[in-house]
Amino acid sequence: MIALDNVSILKPGFRNRDPILIEANAVFGMGERVGILAAPSTGKSSIARLLSGIDRPDHGRVRADTRVSWPIGFAGFLHPHLSVRDNIDIFARLMGMKPEAVLEFCEGFDGLEDLNRRMMQDLTPTQRAILGYACALSVPGPAMWIADEVITVGEPADRTRCDELLSDRLVQGGLVFLSRNVRQLKAYCDRFLVLINRRLVECSNLEVAQEALEFSTKREQAQLRS
Repeated sequence: MIALDNVSILKPGFRNRDPILIEANAVFGMGERVGILAAPSTGKSSIARLLSGIDRPDHGRVRADTRVSWPIGFAGFLHPHLSVRDNIDIFARLMGMKPEAVLEFCEGFDGLEDLNRRMMQDLTPTQRAILGYACALSVPGPAMWIADEVITVGEPADRTRCDELLSDRLVQGGLVFLSRNVRQLKAYCDRFLVLINRRLVECSNLEVAQEALEFSTKREQAQLRS
C-alpha cells in the first residue's frame, strides 16, 4: 500500500516554483491496478518519482508499507560511460538489493546475455530499454509497481514478454500507471484518477476526464496569452 497524506509537489528550482500537485490524499492498495490520467507536461514523472520514493514531497507525507518498484521502463539512471555491471551495482544499492540477484534476473530476461562483461555503449537502444525494464521488475516478492507512461518496451515479442512478467508480478502486487493514453490505462487498470488543475480526482469515465483535461489546458493557454 502507498498512501498520500495531504501531499503537495512544487516544480524544481529556487524561484517561481509552481505547483505540480496540491494537497493530494489517496491510497493505492496491494491488488489494485490504478490508472492516473494526466496531460503532457503536467508532472507525471515527478509523481512517479514521488510514489517510488526517489523524491520527497514539498508538503505532506508519503507512506508505504511494502516494497515499491523503480519506475517501470525508466532507463535514465543507466550511465552511458559505465559498465553494465557498475550500473547494476548502483541500482541494487539504491533499492537495497544484492547486485548478483539483479544481474542474474536481468541476464535471464528476454535475451540479455553476458552483461557482466559489457559496457553500456555496447548495448543497442532497445537493449538499454529492456535492461532498464528488467531492473525495475527485478524487485522480489509482493510490491507496488509504478509505471510512468511506459509499461512495455522493445519490439512486439519483447513487449509480450514484458506483459507476461508484469502480469506475474501483479498476482501479489499493485500497480499505479500514469499516462495520457486512455486506451492504455483501460487495458491495464480498473480504477482511475485524473490529474486536473493540479489535483488528483477520482473518475469513472476516462473519456469525460480527457475532455475535461483538454478544456482545462485550452483555458490555461488562453489565460497565458491574455
